[in-house]
Amino acid sequence: MKSLVNIAGAVTLAIWLGLSGSIAKASTPGPIDSDFVLNTSSYNANFGNDSITGSFVDHFTFTTDALMTGSGGLSIISGFGVSGFGLNIPGFEVIFDSFGLWDVTDNANPFLVAPGTLVNGQFAGFSSFPNLTGDHDYDLIVSGDLGAGHSSGAYSGNISIAPIPEPKFYIMLLVGLALVGIAVRRRQNSINQSAYA
Repeated sequence: MKSLVNIAGAVTLAIWLGLSGSIAKASTPGPIDSDFVLNTSSYNANFGNDSITGSFVDHFTFTTDALMTGSGGLSIISGFGVSGFGLNIPGFEVIFDSFGLWDVTDNANPFLVAPGTLVNGQFAGFSSFPNLTGDHDYDLIVSGDLGAGHSSGAYSGNISIAPIPEPKFYIMLLVGLALVGIAVRRRQNSINQSAYA
């Protein structure tokens, strides 16, 4: 029963992802710096590979800027299709071996920032990470192979990084609070003076 629930959830997720959009820009491994878009609450970039024909190790690289230093998360999911060889059996096209986010700023000593967790069946995964470091180089590495019976496949993923406000934001906040405090104090003084007049 548990595996049936996992399969039903995965199929629902695959259909939802398929209907909500496709891989944006980065449909092959490589740099994804230009794919990051600042939404209302985070920097987001899509990545993936739509030309899997066997076992693979894909690298998606990016460099953080001063604002892309917050915490975040990433996720991956296999494409879902009908297998080849005349069998017409629906299933996940890609089975993942591993994925993770590495800080590769020091090529001699790269370190794993966020190891990926694969879902039962290895067709999807997720990970979260603590604050990233500004002006560092990162490499998102995804490895896997084709699912049984598939002659080609695809997968997609998303990485999301919360921005850290610049110091001038905090300065403006403190100045605004000080002005509100001054206005409240002046109003309180004028009320006190009119009560004694």
